[in-house]
Amino acid sequence: MGAVDPQSPKRTFAFDDWDGHARGATEGIRQFAAHEALRSAMVEELELDDEFHRRAARPEDLAFIKFSRPVTPDTVTQLPFLASQRILLSLHELSIAGLPRDGSAESFDRVARFYDEEHRMLGAQILPFLEAFSFDFLERGSSSAPSTGAARKDELLNRVRVLVRTEAAFWGSVFERFAEMGYVEEGTRFALIQTWALAPSKRAALARATASRFFEPLGPSLAPRLVTHAPSDADVRRLAHRVGVKRQQHSYWQFYLSTSLASCNFLHALARRPDRALRLYGAAFAAEAEWLAFGCFTGMAGAKLGLEGANDVNDDGMTRSLVDDLAHRFEQTLDIVERRWGARGLDEVERGLGMAEALGTSVRRNLGEQFRWLSSVEVYKEIARRIDARIRAERPDIDRETFVEPREMCSTTHVHDDHRLVVIETGNMIFWGNLGMELRLAPGEMVLVPMGRLHGSSIESDECIYHQPIIPEDWVQSLVADLDPRGAAIRI
Repeated sequence: MGAVDPQSPKRTFAFDDWDGHARGATEGIRQFAAHEALRSAMVEELELDDEFHRRAARPEDLAFIKFSRPVTPDTVTQLPFLASQRILLSLHELSIAGLPRDGSAESFDRVARFYDEEHRMLGAQILPFLEAFSFDFLERGSSSAPSTGAARKDELLNRVRVLVRTEAAFWGSVFERFAEMGYVEEGTRFALIQTWALAPSKRAALARATASRFFEPLGPSLAPRLVTHAPSDADVRRLAHRVGVKRQQHSYWQFYLSTSLASCNFLHALARRPDRALRLYGAAFAAEAEWLAFGCFTGMAGAKLGLEGANDVNDDGMTRSLVDDLAHRFEQTLDIVERRWGARGLDEVERGLGMAEALGTSVRRNLGEQFRWLSSVEVYKEIARRIDARIRAERPDIDRETFVEPREMCSTTHVHDDHRLVVIETGNMIFWGNLGMELRLAPGEMVLVPMGRLHGSSIESDECIYHQPIIPEDWVQSLVADLDPRGAAIRI
């Protein structure tokens, strides 16, 4: 992490500032989430029909979620963070025009209800609280005395280069995992939903900042950007269509991970704070570094899937040129900041970069764990069988929940804050964690859902009775290490 005192200057997302406000804010969050656009999904809404105004947030979870303690790096994969990020993106995008789909009265009415003034005002009241709850941890890293002058700028520049390498190594290991497991098409589909489908929202955040003159001292030639020629939009769109990601945002809303949503909401949060403009400099250049590194994955995936010209995206010379251009523009940005605002200006840029680095670590961890699980779900069925046999043999005092659900009952995608088996007693269930995934479970079948793994389900029979035993951590980790040792290959 960076070399910035976490207490001075003022933190961007300080949950302590909201001490005593959690109860009132929680009620406001529940009221906001009661909007019809955020209701839980029906079976036919697993993939939406290019619908910008429909965002299944599973508001019933808010009845038991407590917002009394902020999120930490250890809890970013848990349900409160997912619920918060779904609501936050809806809040931020109340300032983005989602135009009516056609000229029908129904389309115009849907748009009017989504942007209802009372709904917007309520959102404005809960927005800063939710941001503090969600992002307080980004500024709680270790600190040390900062270097000065040229040495400090060199350090910041090197951190951006390291970020590119770290992200590229992550995506390279992800691709190797997919290739080894025969999961390239499915894995690429999920990866594109986390990145390509959310790119318009990130770009909107930077466009908002540009219109608000955040980047005016840099000019268009130096400003951070999330549109590049490698990967170009055309390159990524071809790959997306090849794997079945053909609709617009947010048709794949249910498959967004909490941290993928957070990477958008973080940029939006800084872009709406003019007094934090220089922090956005650091965060936005980090976002560009992450996008360039993702281009390495799109090149590898495209080549593996037979897309003509896909290897061009991964050309070493082109990659070096793009990274050098990013580094050159960031270096010049640091020079401008130092000339105009001195050490305090560099402090601000570093804080933004440090927050982006902290969030990036959580993003990679969450993505890596979801990729491991999705790409080897049959392994997790076997792990579930072994755990079930141990429960039967040892009869430990393990908590479990039992559900009785009717045909076409749909469980909007969600996560659990503990490890659970899903064990079918009667009836039939379709279980999913990725677009196009249909893991069918019949009576006696089961699967392990590790803590924090995004999933949903629907019922195919007239009725389905199933159980969810809650499994201790040590039971799970030993079996995962034994049955899926290759899972650790993803370098987070």
